[in-house]
Amino acid sequence: MTIKFNGHASIYIKTENVSIVTDPWFSKEGAFLSTWFQFPDNTQLDLTPIRNADYIVLSHEHQDHFDLNFLKTINPKTKIIIPKYTDSYLYDTLRDNLKNEIIVANSLQKIRLSQDVTFCPVVQSVPIWDDCTLVFETPEGTIVDVNDMKIINKDFEWIRNNFKINHLFIQFSGANWHPVVYDYPHQRKAEIAKHKIETKFHNVAELFRGSGADNLIPCAGPPCFLDDEHFELNFSDESIFPTQAAFYEFLKKEGLADKTFILMPGGTFDPSQDCKLISEKNVQREEFTNRRQYLESYKARRKDIINKNLSALESPTRSQLDRCKEYFEPLVGSSQYFRKKINGRLLLDITGAVSEKIIIDFSKEKDSVKLFENENFFYKLEFDSRLLKLILDRKLTWEQLLLSIRFKATRNPDIYNEALIVFLRFADANSYKAYELYETRKDFSDTFLLEHEGKKYEVQRYCPHAMGDLSKGRIIDGCIVCPNHGWTFSIKDGQCVSKNSSIKIKRVDTEEAVPSVSTQ
Repeated sequence: MTIKFNGHASIYIKTENVSIVTDPWFSKEGAFLSTWFQFPDNTQLDLTPIRNADYIVLSHEHQDHFDLNFLKTINPKTKIIIPKYTDSYLYDTLRDNLKNEIIVANSLQKIRLSQDVTFCPVVQSVPIWDDCTLVFETPEGTIVDVNDMKIINKDFEWIRNNFKINHLFIQFSGANWHPVVYDYPHQRKAEIAKHKIETKFHNVAELFRGSGADNLIPCAGPPCFLDDEHFELNFSDESIFPTQAAFYEFLKKEGLADKTFILMPGGTFDPSQDCKLISEKNVQREEFTNRRQYLESYKARRKDIINKNLSALESPTRSQLDRCKEYFEPLVGSSQYFRKKINGRLLLDITGAVSEKIIIDFSKEKDSVKLFENENFFYKLEFDSRLLKLILDRKLTWEQLLLSIRFKATRNPDIYNEALIVFLRFADANSYKAYELYETRKDFSDTFLLEHEGKKYEVQRYCPHAMGDLSKGRIIDGCIVCPNHGWTFSIKDGQCVSKNSSIKIKRVDTEEAVPSVSTQ
């Protein structure tokens, strides 16, 4: 049996009976408006066996996992497997562009791909993100490919209860636009980035320890940035995109290096080999030891493609206000729940060929879109009119725009409004209903006993963001840090730092009836 790492989030699995590829991303155009590129570069690999695999399994719709340009080049006999999601974006896009057979797999149900391999998708149970862990039972053990799924305790417990995890492939690098695009001073951005990186690293380490897996294989990032506008982000302390080498240094301090394989694109994963020997050799490669020179050369190879793609974006010829009304007003009117949760005005500050400022007023059920007349607003997105046109033409999603980091953002007060991001990400009335149903059914009754600085507190166990288990969080500066996404709650009053949220927490003198957990 052969297991190869194709770079980013892609794995190649071949047995005597079947060949499988996960999440191939090889197009030289990059992703998200040519902002993200594969790091290290994997486009030089021999793609023939990948194009001719029996199955290609796609975890979710992000362009660094769902590379439509590459998929158009695969063997028409290759079958494509996708998870069953609430929306049909993946299926519809594949059906409209490819003639390959598409298999839609139900979450938590095994599919036999051959005599010696089964596949089971585990779809994210939190409907904020459409994402999926891929589980393969193979002759070399069970591969659990979390990639960049924001996995919660409930989902991971199901995997552990149903599989013996041998090889854990998981994202270690952030993939977000915060704080990069916000109008913060440099020091503030650097502090946020450091916190996010530390939280992510610790979360992955604890997840690996709790998984019982034999091997840890970091994957699904980071990207690199090759256009002139974002190139210096590769080297900035404002970045939340640490390298494999930085993560490996952290793992050495955590005593996990002897179970970690740092693989390069095209590298073979052989669990019988000395992982420390392989990892130490790979982190000494030019990609990490002379990163600027490596990326300067890479940038030169992609310069013409980036310029071509950006110059091909079509500019509007007139105001887009009426089209914004047609786009936004039915969405705003469709959900009282989101209007109440957002409860304010969003300003679209549109620049470029047709500059204009457009207000989306979530306090109004009707007539919610108008030109800006100096009203108060709590959130501002500033971006080019060509990108707004793409969104209104349904050729670009809001999440693709956000991940492209080709915009600037301001929020006042500086508090994360998850409802707004979810509203933009879904842009679909049926998805709003599913999200509302999930949110209103959350159960926060479970508690745990926290011992900290000689005091005891009864604390809500699950984070209100995405049900992360706070009993497994760290204590930093008098706050509980959620192990899943770094949301930080004051032990004093339960308030979330810089988020419009809180948890229930109270001082207790006895252990009462809750389990004791020490996070000092």
